[in-house]
Amino acid sequence: MSRAVDHGGPTAWARVASLFLAYAVRRGLDPRPLLEAAGLGESALDDPDGRIPLLAIYALLEAIGEATRDPGFGLDLALGIEIDALDALGFLFMTSADFGSALDRMLRYMRLWNEGERVELVRQDDCMRLTYEPYGPPRPAHVYMAQATFVDMVVNGCRFLPGLAFDRVRLRQSDPADRARFAGVFGVPVEFGCATDEACFDTSMLSLPIPDANPALCAFFERYASEQLKRLPAGDGLVERLRALIRGCLPEGEVTLAALAPRLHMSSRTLQRRLNAEATSLQRELDAVRRQQALYFLENGTAIAELAWLLGYSEPSAFHRAFRRWTGTSPEAWRAKAAGGARVT
Repeated sequence: MSRAVDHGGPTAWARVASLFLAYAVRRGLDPRPLLEAAGLGESALDDPDGRIPLLAIYALLEAIGEATRDPGFGLDLALGIEIDALDALGFLFMTSADFGSALDRMLRYMRLWNEGERVELVRQDDCMRLTYEPYGPPRPAHVYMAQATFVDMVVNGCRFLPGLAFDRVRLRQSDPADRARFAGVFGVPVEFGCATDEACFDTSMLSLPIPDANPALCAFFERYASEQLKRLPAGDGLVERLRALIRGCLPEGEVTLAALAPRLHMSSRTLQRRLNAEATSLQRELDAVRRQQALYFLENGTAIAELAWLLGYSEPSAFHRAFRRWTGTSPEAWRAKAAGGARVT
């Protein structure tokens, strides 16, 4: 049976659960016991823009997995999702100038989709790695979510954007008995038992133009998404509090477990253990905050010479190396391209 649902923690769009439930119904499943397993009443999904616990979505996925007895159902689930089903986020992607700027906006408004998971874009030499980090300790739902996330990006994305191509998909899940099914769906090499869930593609893909790019509509949907994001309550979870502390400590350079743990009313060992349980680390959160702050400062006209100090780097060269790792380009080039309306991520 599915585990009991704890309604604490991060929330997610109700429309996410609606999409998953619609898939289950198409497979002939009765939605009522699935909702019950997720700890959701039938009215919980009436408002697609409403918020429900992310853990309820995990429990819903696990209930579907148990009912279908299909360990790879996340593949089929995502194949039936159209980009406009994602409402403002989908239209933001569709109207952006290029793949790079579309990804930037999707990551920026990730909290609308759900508040607990993280998707990041990391450059490694000439390869871009789109990584997925689920919420909390390992559970079956993480496997289904990773399957669906990368089918949506690799398969649905390539259908939508001519010329888009991925090199490979790497999944944490163990090698499945039907690995040919995965290769057939993704159409690229798939590796299993990896350290992280990620899809890799060449940096040249970032500049692919979006066929339906529309600056005016993109600006409209971005304003809408921004307003929706502001309406979300400020997270009081550990990661959110840690990131707030990191932002305040960056210019001081005191971003260590020993410095931050007392401010969170815990020991360094407890903070490390709590972060491990959240599937993250201080270094990962520090890197995420620095990237976010760097883009914010660049967008708002901060002199590039000041950024190394503002972000807590000991020397400018360290900041420039980190920025190129995050975005694949220099701060100067990113600002120039962003000003021209085609942001590089």
